[in-house]
Amino acid sequence: MRNVTVVVPVYKDWSTLKLCIDSLKEWVQGSHQVFFINDMGPEWEDLEKRIRSAIKGLDHFHYFKNDSNLGFVKTCNRAVLELDQTGNDILLLNSDTKVTEGFLEEMSRVLYLAEKHGVVCPRSNNATLLTVPVKNNLGHLLEPEKSYGVYRQVRELLPEYMPIPTGVGFAMLIKRRLINEFGLFDEIYGRGYNEENDFCMRVNQYGYNIVMANRAFVFHYEGRSFGSAKAELDERNSAVLRERYPHYPVIVEQYFNRDMDPVDYYADLLCEGVYEKKRVLFSLYELPSAFNGTAEYGLSLLGEFYRLYKDVYDIHVLTNVMADEFFHISEKYPRVWHPHTIQGQTFHIAFAPSQIFHIEHMFILNRTCLKYTFCMQDIISLRSSYILAYDKERQDVFRKSIHFCDGMTSISQFSLVDTKRYYPDEFAAREIPDTVIYHGSHEKERGRFSREYEQVFDKYFFVFGNKFKHKFLWEVLELLKDTEHNFIFIGAVEEGYTEKNIYGYKSGNLPDEFIDFLIHRSQGILFPSLYEGFGLPILKGIEFDKKIIVSDTELNRELKEYFECYGDNILLFEESKDVKGLLDQVAADPQVRYKNDKKIMRTWKDVAVDSEAFIRKILQQEVDFKLLHARWLEMRYLENIHRCYVPSPELSVKASLKAFGDRRFPRAYGLLRRMKKQIRGEQ
Repeated sequence: MRNVTVVVPVYKDWSTLKLCIDSLKEWVQGSHQVFFINDMGPEWEDLEKRIRSAIKGLDHFHYFKNDSNLGFVKTCNRAVLELDQTGNDILLLNSDTKVTEGFLEEMSRVLYLAEKHGVVCPRSNNATLLTVPVKNNLGHLLEPEKSYGVYRQVRELLPEYMPIPTGVGFAMLIKRRLINEFGLFDEIYGRGYNEENDFCMRVNQYGYNIVMANRAFVFHYEGRSFGSAKAELDERNSAVLRERYPHYPVIVEQYFNRDMDPVDYYADLLCEGVYEKKRVLFSLYELPSAFNGTAEYGLSLLGEFYRLYKDVYDIHVLTNVMADEFFHISEKYPRVWHPHTIQGQTFHIAFAPSQIFHIEHMFILNRTCLKYTFCMQDIISLRSSYILAYDKERQDVFRKSIHFCDGMTSISQFSLVDTKRYYPDEFAAREIPDTVIYHGSHEKERGRFSREYEQVFDKYFFVFGNKFKHKFLWEVLELLKDTEHNFIFIGAVEEGYTEKNIYGYKSGNLPDEFIDFLIHRSQGILFPSLYEGFGLPILKGIEFDKKIIVSDTELNRELKEYFECYGDNILLFEESKDVKGLLDQVAADPQVRYKNDKKIMRTWKDVAVDSEAFIRKILQQEVDFKLLHARWLEMRYLENIHRCYVPSPELSVKASLKAFGDRRFPRAYGLLRRMKKQIRGEQ
């Protein structure tokens, strides 16, 4: 180890200076030199007496004083360029610090690991990018000893050193060669602040890196020398720095948003004792602004999960602006974030109750969550090429969401197996925790509605469907137009009669109560879909005591077995031509019969309990740091080259919604813009 001269400028505040001196006496060996330079502050005489007394008998400790108050920058320059004649490397150390065992040896070792390591700084409890944890969600720094406790838990998880954009002057070890070549501090910075950044930018131009030593720690009790003058000094000197080095704020921002090690980024979440409750993000980023199965699953699960566990976890919600306004989510929950407002928040775990369709969603999860889980509801959009053709990115997004997840749920065994069959390599590569969590029903009194709705038929079957081909809606309706039965269906292009015995409603904008009313008054339910991840209409059959006709698929056979008490009321058709006979059968005997006359309903409370058990299991598992690092690096890289994924927070609400729509629904928004132009042209 090379010898070092430790330079400690002194201005005032004996209480912190005493901590500094005592720690240096304990941990700095006699081969090094320690200089205390009294800058003639308001307490200089008292400090002089105390310093001399404290270092008495220590040959490698030295006391100096300026003839007058020079300020921090000139004091450092005088100490290094005039008073120290050793040729040692220089450690500039604030007087409001306390060093720890081995700090100097480790900093010096890291300094000479590479020729182009020019400056080394230690970790600290309070030193901007050197702070451990470097960020948290408390709104204030951790107490010094708690910070040190976090440091001791994560230091071995971090690399021994990391390049950083700039140093922090509270404790900065500099190779003497650089000082001889480039000087030390520019005295334009006066009493202090940003002089160290100027020096770091200067030497970095010649390829010398500033490095953070992750195995060295120095406490910093900042602010007691300059007091309230800090803000004014910092603002003035920052302007000088930015004018000289316009790239400085850019590289600092890039470090925090791209270059930081994920262990550093998530240090507060990796350690016990920082938060009273685990922070859980319920991610509804993919929530559509429409009534459908995805929306019902996500919102119903969130409602019960929050009700049951709001005192157990610190629960936050992420959603998009349009879904928030459509479902009034912010009015129901206290901590709701949008993509452009969640920046800076971090969570122990995220749970998305749907597939991850957009790479932007993964970017957000990567930046906000130590772990994430999601629900794979179905992969029909991959299996049907007409859907996939217009969103080819989805195939890889699904793959990446599986590849980097910490756990995955599914709404049926069929859907889980179907996903594994489609992505066999991902599940063969590692053991991904998974579980099946079936849908639930709301516990409410049936048959009571806020008002009476008009009915187009006295007797009818209720048919579930929508525009997608796999719903098999129009093929079956074509066979039903000549039957003696009437039908009300969801999934029409426009509301109205399609045949004299068939009436349709558009899907996506019907209130739940109206749908419930139609089901309640129906003779039975027809759900012809050939592909589902679960199939909510079966639950509606149980809720309203209606028989249901469904296609004979692997999923429906599974649900017929799972809902054993209701299974005899699930009627399967192998071919569409068989539907007519089953309709006649139900019309002749619509009475639902339960096994052993016992109706067993699965509720959303059950879903929430099962989901919490899985989330708790994932939280309790050790962090897979190999997976975390791989996720962090790939997502950061993709995010940096990908299109901008959220509107600027400076945008107006109108502009933000437009930008969001442009990305999420480009064709629809393009059409709306063209229509608007045409209308204006006609006017």
